[in-house]
Amino acid sequence: MIQHFLVALLITIIAFSGDISFAQSRELKGTWISAEQDLIEILDTGQTSNNYLANKLLNEDRFELYILGDTLSFQQTYTTSATNFKVEYTDRCDLKIVSVNDSALVVKPVSEFSKKYFQDRPIIRLRRKELIVDKTLVFERLFYQAIWSGPTIELEVDSTRHAYMNYTNTDEDYKVTLATGSYSAVLNDETFNELICQLQNCSLRSLRFIDVKGADSPVKTLIVYSNGKRKYLKSIAPPRIAEDLLRFINWQLVGYDKWTPAVHKMEIKR
Repeated sequence: MIQHFLVALLITIIAFSGDISFAQSRELKGTWISAEQDLIEILDTGQTSNNYLANKLLNEDRFELYILGDTLSFQQTYTTSATNFKVEYTDRCDLKIVSVNDSALVVKPVSEFSKKYFQDRPIIRLRRKELIVDKTLVFERLFYQAIWSGPTIELEVDSTRHAYMNYTNTDEDYKVTLATGSYSAVLNDETFNELICQLQNCSLRSLRFIDVKGADSPVKTLIVYSNGKRKYLKSIAPPRIAEDLLRFINWQLVGYDKWTPAVHKMEIKR
């Protein structure tokens, strides 16, 4: 009897470990998005982890992540004034893994919170972000503007690799940045090709920005002309799906090391 019990226990442990191993595999880490702009971004697990979920309504939230067998349990713990901030509450966005491989993740909302968060859709189908590449996108021109208490930026890049920027620097000590003025440049192949890659990898055709008001972040405007069409996006809180593109613009383009000062302020077309 003892031997039978130990064998059964061993089989149970192995089976349970298999679920954990499956769920914790490197296949899961990364950014996954759906055709409707749902997002699951898995960065780490545990009590101090920060991971991101977003739904097609463009609600975006940070969660701790716990892996419970074949279920991804995204959790938010909080207190409220109703209980004098003495009682902790936990929202659980539990998603059962239906299938996962290198390129696709299919999950089923199984907790009440997750069902509501994903609008009672029975299945969410997502693909790994870096594998969603729109090779049919033909770039024509890009306009980017960021307005806030920090530097004000107006930037244009066209299909001939020519770039123009009006830059207003609000920092008196701008030794490591640009002085206020207008600049022009011709992007090298590496920088221009990376811009195209970022545009092809941000789900541009279906990309949406949420219209929120506020003064604690820059108002970012992105206009992309491609395939004879104009895509207009504006928000103080662009979605994480567009984060790689916007980071590239802010750091690689604005920080391009071959800007040449222009005599007159550029009239940048929108």
